[in-house]
Amino acid sequence: MSQTTPERYSARSLTCPRTLRQYVWIPIVFALFVIASGTHTNAGEPVRIWVDQSGLHAIEASLMNITDEVALLRRPNGSKVKIEVAKLSQADQDYLSSWSDRSGFSENHLRWTPPVLPKFSAQPLVDLPPATNLLDDGDALAPVQGALSLVKTSLPSACLPDPQPFSYDLAFGKQTIGDIEPYDSVSRPLVIATADQTFLAASISSGLNSTQSSTANRIVCYEPATGKASTVYQSKDPVTILDHHQPSGRTLVLYGHRVMGHGGQLAVARGWEDDKLSVKYFRSLPMMATSQTPAATEAKQVHWARWVDDEHVIAAIDSEIAVWNLFSGECAHRICRIHSACEPAISAGRRYIAVPRAGSVELYETQNGMSLGTIPIEPGQRPYVSFSPRGDSLAIATTSRLRVWELSSASVRGEAKSRRSLGKGAPVWIDTDLVLSSTGVLLSIYRGVPIWRYELSGSTVDSYGFSDQRRGVGLVTRRPHGQIAYVEVPHETVRRALPWVNDRLAPNVDAMWDIPGKSVLGEYGWADRDLQFTQFEQASR
Repeated sequence: MSQTTPERYSARSLTCPRTLRQYVWIPIVFALFVIASGTHTNAGEPVRIWVDQSGLHAIEASLMNITDEVALLRRPNGSKVKIEVAKLSQADQDYLSSWSDRSGFSENHLRWTPPVLPKFSAQPLVDLPPATNLLDDGDALAPVQGALSLVKTSLPSACLPDPQPFSYDLAFGKQTIGDIEPYDSVSRPLVIATADQTFLAASISSGLNSTQSSTANRIVCYEPATGKASTVYQSKDPVTILDHHQPSGRTLVLYGHRVMGHGGQLAVARGWEDDKLSVKYFRSLPMMATSQTPAATEAKQVHWARWVDDEHVIAAIDSEIAVWNLFSGECAHRICRIHSACEPAISAGRRYIAVPRAGSVELYETQNGMSLGTIPIEPGQRPYVSFSPRGDSLAIATTSRLRVWELSSASVRGEAKSRRSLGKGAPVWIDTDLVLSSTGVLLSIYRGVPIWRYELSGSTVDSYGFSDQRRGVGLVTRRPHGQIAYVEVPHETVRRALPWVNDRLAPNVDAMWDIPGKSVLGEYGWADRDLQFTQFEQASR
């Protein structure tokens, strides 16, 4: 090993002066009194989420009555709770003020619109101890080491929100990038910002072993603001973009892996500013503890990997999740074991990792591997997870249901059910209410139902935080020709369909609910199909 330390960006220079600790530990202002179960809940009143004025504490219950400015609520377990109306959020107070005028509300939805949630400031960036030694190119990462922490089977307690530390401003647009074959491997599109531009980047790796051309595998980038698309890296060896660390400008890639993803080396790509990438700091996968031969790494597979800070990566390799310093090769600590079919998720600020398992989701701290608790779901179901860019919520999707676990209140904030399959992939956050499934089903958490469907077959999709001006998703699609795009979601048709959705929410909605329309990506943007709501159905005739 040489004693040279790689160039290092100081994350401490971006440290936020305030954290949210002062907000999280505010005493709960609800005056809660559990009462023995008595009369039944009004069947017409929905089970919904009630939030206090700080927005940090919530309870799931249905309204029974209001007496002397105190609301009587009934929890799903049958217990009753009294809450002073004055201590509820304004949205809840408005709900109560119009309560006497309501009838026939759905028991399925939780809210007509999302509550006004507090804004969170980003915490200081995670910054683990830097490398003191530098591995030579091609050397292997250290074997996984360290004892596994005891997994907490109880529910996680309240956690500090861990929001996205950077904001991005992307224009809408799309561009052709050349044909993508059905057997090619396409990465999710990443957003990358330099001093001069903000653009999307994705990798396309050939799925044919016989392809040995120096241009068979490529990394492309697209700047929606200018419409410019270009190929910034080409190689005869497969290359897959895994993650980008914005402060240091380092992109984590897997290089030289096999067609099915086995083998290869983790490496760093740099040079986005010059539109010409170079790849260096190649690190072979860790060897088996029982075999110290290079052949032991060939069967290994990187299922998932992300940056923790500007030197450390957290990776799921075979059945282990651990944190390594990519430059020294040291294994910082072990997180847990994992089934290869489960894809973890890391929070926007990199403090938490969610590990899905059959029937549950486990939460851990990335900095030390400590278990924070377990969120149960239906037994036997294999979930798919993603953290909100706000850093306060975790979306948990199965094939037919989406739940949102709120970190700051340590409770389920809401859920939505779907008769259409939600697929086998991580859900994508659009805003605090809308979440897009891997099959393109757009679900409203507070309405409790899917409200649209986007045709995403053959596409990889990701989102990059919430913007009042431009809410959308980045995608790479194979059809009709390979395209990379940043597109509006929800688009105008969906926004105009929401009143129609609200009017039709009714008891037993699960048995009869159908999505009011779908959209496919056309030459000029979203093209709408199968419209069910009246104003558009008449206009299309």
